[in-house]
Amino acid sequence: MVIFFDFISKFEPSQYIKNRVKTIKLDFSENTSSIDNDDDNSFILNSSNRRLNLTTDLYTSDQCTIIDSIDRSIGNLEQVHALSNKDYAQCLEVFEANSDQRFRILDWLEENILTHMLKSSNSILSVGCGAGAFDEHVLKYLNGRMEQVKYLGIEPNPLEATEFLKRMQAQSVGQMAVDTSVLVEKFGERSLDAAFDLILFVHSIYYLDDRNEAIDAALSALKPGGVLIIVVAPDESLNVIANLIWQRQMGQKSFFSDDLRRHFDARGIDYSETRIAANLDATAGFNSTSQEGRDIIDFTVQTRMALLPEPLQHDISEFLLSTSKIEDGNTYLPHPVDVFCCRKG
Repeated sequence: MVIFFDFISKFEPSQYIKNRVKTIKLDFSENTSSIDNDDDNSFILNSSNRRLNLTTDLYTSDQCTIIDSIDRSIGNLEQVHALSNKDYAQCLEVFEANSDQRFRILDWLEENILTHMLKSSNSILSVGCGAGAFDEHVLKYLNGRMEQVKYLGIEPNPLEATEFLKRMQAQSVGQMAVDTSVLVEKFGERSLDAAFDLILFVHSIYYLDDRNEAIDAALSALKPGGVLIIVVAPDESLNVIANLIWQRQMGQKSFFSDDLRRHFDARGIDYSETRIAANLDATAGFNSTSQEGRDIIDFTVQTRMALLPEPLQHDISEFLLSTSKIEDGNTYLPHPVDVFCCRKG
């Protein structure tokens, strides 16, 4: 999944970015892993506290009661319809336009990865590139900084794949030679050579059938010294309902930051992790009956709310409001994201 925002952030990225884990190296003999933290509060991860955020610490008793009610209601539904490709694209566009997360991710990527890439030639793979809303900004940043870029997108939705090519070709101007292509398929349907300097999973890991297998395949597809970036949501308040919906729609739980940590830990893979705080302006979703407001909430819960029973709609709205904050008359929901980085030795 790719998320795009059409406005510039008003805040400096440094206000919102905090390195949580610098490097993790597992010592299987003692079943612990030592962590080098940027601050002095270093700590040890083990099997009893590997989840950094305990669910019981995230919610009040009232919120837990609402979540339980939502869970039971969803479980009693005969079917929970997924958003159609058209509805998904529409809701995504509106959702992205009302969050500041995308440009905060781009700020981090530019500062920590893109500026350090070779100036001569680079090969980039974007998995789940969608319509190219994120990747066009990456390409725009690289234009004039590199001599040549080969940019491959993988996107199973043919409509979004076509739009990806249009957007990327629009950025293929200037002195940099750009070779852009797209595969209309799911990642993993074909093997890829170790040919990429940078592989991006930007909110796309959730939609793959075997997430762990995809991560291993991506690492294998990197050149020596290549970088894998996985942008993934934490299992926190904005994603609670979507996760319950996904379990009914997909027959499996979603994939969050904790799941990715566990996979890296099990493989003994070194990685860095950065938490980026962001906010979703959900004012229209709570204060109006506009299509924009419906699209924001529908994408948040990953289904058309209007198709759900009214008591369930009420519980969902009540829970989301309980996690919100009001600033200058607008209603904001927390929209944090974790960025994981692995470099192939």
